[in-house]
Amino acid sequence: MRNHSSIVLPALALAIVSGVFAGCSPSPSGMSYGTLNVHLTDAPGEYESVNLVITEVSAHIAGDASGDAFAASDTSGWIVLNDTPATYDLLTLQNGVFVTIGTGKVPAGHYTQVRLKLGAGSNVVVDGVTYPLIVPSGLQTGLKLIGPFDVPANGLVDLALDFDAARSIVQNGAGSYHLKPTVKVIPFSTAGGITGLVSPAGTATTIYAIQAPDTLGSASAASDGRFTMATLGPGLYTVAFHPAAGFRDTSLVGVSVATGATTDVGTVELTPQE
Repeated sequence: MRNHSSIVLPALALAIVSGVFAGCSPSPSGMSYGTLNVHLTDAPGEYESVNLVITEVSAHIAGDASGDAFAASDTSGWIVLNDTPATYDLLTLQNGVFVTIGTGKVPAGHYTQVRLKLGAGSNVVVDGVTYPLIVPSGLQTGLKLIGPFDVPANGLVDLALDFDAARSIVQNGAGSYHLKPTVKVIPFSTAGGITGLVSPAGTATTIYAIQAPDTLGSASAASDGRFTMATLGPGLYTVAFHPAAGFRDTSLVGVSVATGATTDVGTVELTPQE
């Protein structure tokens, strides 16, 4: 096992898949603007596919001193970044892979949340069978994700929405699948990550980043053993490895994550069960 080391990430030095997006309304003269990009990624879940239909992506800007929203947005303060419906398979968005789901020029200022409107047709695939994913009516009108962030004048903010499929999909007693979203909102500028390699390659392994008592990130080792958890806050973590079978669980303690950097824990050799 190699010593922990950090590699500094340039802006969005992750595998980002281009999405379809739209801009916001025209800018009034004299108003300062920045650019906001919203990206989606996912933690592992025990499904073959999780197809989520997103019909609109918008961001909410806080009001001025009088409580009024900026004139460039609608009266509720919501600014639409994308209103073209698209379907995203969340399980293709793992190990540092992101898709851009909205982008645009927005008024500089303080933002309080992101809203995703969800449409009909979402589904999950389990053992080769496709099941409808039931989205509560309230979520169809807007899944509001709280996560304050600031867009500076003439600046750029890349915002990550880290969906957790394992926690977000619930199967009820009748066998139907329901969406109860668990999503982390974090700007790339305040995030770090952990990457590494599980050996032997091809061993099905789930990896967790833990700050007791909370699990703050997870990943599944790819076929070559590589894993990445990309939306972690700075601090010390215990990285726990849970192989599916044939190998013992193992942990790395005191793995440090810094803002804007990805800590490489090197190759982690799994110990066979006796």
